[in-house]
Amino acid sequence: MTDDLTRTGSRTDSGDAAQLAALDQPRLIVALEGARPWVPGLRLALGDVEEVLLGRGTVRAATREGRRVTLTLPDHELSRQHAAVRRVGAGWELRDLGSKNGTHLAGHPTTAAALADGDLIELGAATLMFREEGAAMIGADRDLAGEPATPAGFRTLALELERRARDVATLAPSDVPILVRGETGTGKEVIARAVHEASGRGGELVAINCGALPRTLVESELFGYRRGAFSGATADREGLVRRAHGGTLFLDEIAELPEESQVALLRVLQERQVRPVGGTDTIAVDVRIVAATHQDLLRRIAEGRFRQDLYARLAGFELELPPLRERAEDLGTLIAALLPRVVPAGADPLGVRVHRGAARALLTYGYPLNVRELEQALRTALVLAGGRELRLEHLPEAMRAPSPRGGAEALRPEDRALRDRLIEILRATGGNVMAAARQMDKAPIQLRRWCRRFGIDLAEFRR
Repeated sequence: MTDDLTRTGSRTDSGDAAQLAALDQPRLIVALEGARPWVPGLRLALGDVEEVLLGRGTVRAATREGRRVTLTLPDHELSRQHAAVRRVGAGWELRDLGSKNGTHLAGHPTTAAALADGDLIELGAATLMFREEGAAMIGADRDLAGEPATPAGFRTLALELERRARDVATLAPSDVPILVRGETGTGKEVIARAVHEASGRGGELVAINCGALPRTLVESELFGYRRGAFSGATADREGLVRRAHGGTLFLDEIAELPEESQVALLRVLQERQVRPVGGTDTIAVDVRIVAATHQDLLRRIAEGRFRQDLYARLAGFELELPPLRERAEDLGTLIAALLPRVVPAGADPLGVRVHRGAARALLTYGYPLNVRELEQALRTALVLAGGRELRLEHLPEAMRAPSPRGGAEALRPEDRALRDRLIEILRATGGNVMAAARQMDKAPIQLRRWCRRFGIDLAEFRR
């Protein structure tokens, strides 16, 4: 794919170009530096930019001069003037500047090509991502490598998640309860740890998997018990809630808590007191509550399986964590955070490299099991790589030859339903993005993102 400036997915609809331009706040993201995978990502806002020059430098730096940005990376595979990303009419193009090692777009060598939302740009050992849209108010530059004091759970380049994470960080020192929702493996406990770290509370973080507690022992585990309260209670036990006194209590999978225990927990949250099983006196507790679930609590309330008054106590602020497939710009940042935990014993995280083919596979895989799947894949791959250069052959087979992101067989039921509805509306509108967006009450750019995610080619619907 060379010298191609009319790629499918670029904004070529004459009727909606002006409206799309008004919505666009494009960004260029350094998603993963293969020569330095321990360095988190960087985001450049392109709202007032005409050109970004990309090349080699002694340090990673973005310098703005008028409407031009010069971005340098310390990568010996880059030429000093390697490539440029330029505004062309209502869109953007990538152009190679005669680099020694060439420029790749979506895995293909190119000299010039139009850019579409989510495109991966490979320069030397680095992989960049182009994103078309974003809110202007929070679209500023951000270099996560310059934020070492920020808790890992709050570090993101995804705009909407960043906005919500900032709200959570603001609330962290308060006693407002936080409810984190998201698919299994999206990092809900990471957020709880970030909240605890930013809270300034001197006590410990106590994590409880409510779904793993034996049903007959829930209250004794949570609230403790007195000696002799039941057979086997040979000594007093303080319980998990009291252990979190002065700190943070993380209630994971809160939807799995039995209804009778929900009543007892509600009483603790209301009165801030615990009565151990078999005890007569109450004990004051000071705990910060963070709860999490992958279940739809409102549906469970409607079905009579979760108490509405307990939900009201837990949901002082709600944070929805997107699945990993919807925040691909954070892959490099997550890899940087995971490396110290997953390198083989005795290996140096700073000695790890990620080959271009492996980087491409990591950044395009759909991650049905989210961050948990990424962590396990990295752990295994680094053992196979001897803690050195991680290559494509070290990754799991599913990542080496993944199904297309939009493949219906790889989708969750709700995503499959969304894809089917989108296809139906595109057929009815003849592939008119503006008309389809009006029917779905969404911005046109959101439909384009869904089309890219689901592997839908708009040209197939146009009459």
